[in-house]
Amino acid sequence: MSARIVLFGATGYTGTLTAERLVAQGARPVLAGRGEERLRALAERLGGGLEVVQADALRRNSVFAAVGEGDVVVATVGPFAKYGDAAVRAAIAAGATYLDSTGEPQFIRRVFEEFGPPARRAGAALMTAMGYDWVPGSLAGALALEQAGEDAVAVDVGYFWLDGDPLGGMSEGTRESMVGALLGDSHAFRGGRIVRVRGAEEVRRFEVEGRLREGVSVGSAEHFALPAAYPHLQEVGVYLGWFGPLARAVQAGSLATSVAARLPGVRGVLQRAGERIAGLPGAPDPGTTPGGTSHVVGVATNAAREPLAEVHLSGVDGYAFTAGFLAWAAEHAAAHGVEGAGALGPVEAFGLETLREGVEAAGIEVVSGA
Repeated sequence: MSARIVLFGATGYTGTLTAERLVAQGARPVLAGRGEERLRALAERLGGGLEVVQADALRRNSVFAAVGEGDVVVATVGPFAKYGDAAVRAAIAAGATYLDSTGEPQFIRRVFEEFGPPARRAGAALMTAMGYDWVPGSLAGALALEQAGEDAVAVDVGYFWLDGDPLGGMSEGTRESMVGALLGDSHAFRGGRIVRVRGAEEVRRFEVEGRLREGVSVGSAEHFALPAAYPHLQEVGVYLGWFGPLARAVQAGSLATSVAARLPGVRGVLQRAGERIAGLPGAPDPGTTPGGTSHVVGVATNAAREPLAEVHLSGVDGYAFTAGFLAWAAEHAAAHGVEGAGALGPVEAFGLETLREGVEAAGIEVVSGA
């Protein structure tokens, strides 16, 4: 018998897409969120008969009450720096399996560094960043490392959004999360360990569809997940190529913002201004995704940073992938469980071949290199 799937943030942008995908696949998720009326309306639209539970991330007891032993918890309540703690803590207390849709560097670090050890002791499995941020890069990087063999001690991953405007196609929650990520410190995996760095500190070029495209460095889940699966790794770099020719300007702006944010009171002003910008119109309509083609590259290199293997993935836009992969991962975990406890990356949790099946089921496929 499959475990119960509890979807937090079900009436939000990503939550609704995920609920739709789960129901389309035959699952019967519990819809959890703040507003009972909106939850019941969603349940009715999805065919009726779905259980709904009021749970507010700012009222922790309501979240704990919604999670039972052995449940699969799916959280889409971004920005996670504000609202993410309750669902993680509830999953640990219940010994449940937890997945989320975050892409925020600070929250990812907290899951691996702060919440991972107590989760391991409790027998809970925590799988953060189980969407477009940052599952496809783990697959591309792992496939490149497998092809390259033991000589590969470094891997770089690049994310690109083709045939569309990634910034204009972001939901309000994603924009607000990005504001927090740009103003907060980031991380990287260098010299065999996690180090704190500035966001957009580096720019790297990748060849994508016959063109050299630049991406800016970003803290991601791959920095934790790939070294756990491949202990010989010494360097992991992850880059966002969403900014096109503005990559160098983003790098310079990140430095200026980082310096300014150290001044008393400035960080709060910047945060509030950024959150107002996040609320501007232009996000995709509820129930839709922005379209376009996503492209993910993984490049494994040796100690001299010479390329040994390169893998390319391509497919649906990030929101369509996130909903599809969360639904696949939740159903797989509910039916089969996952490998291990504590904070896990997707290769550890599912195994490489099963992970590839899940990524392809969610709409992104290997197009070259493996």
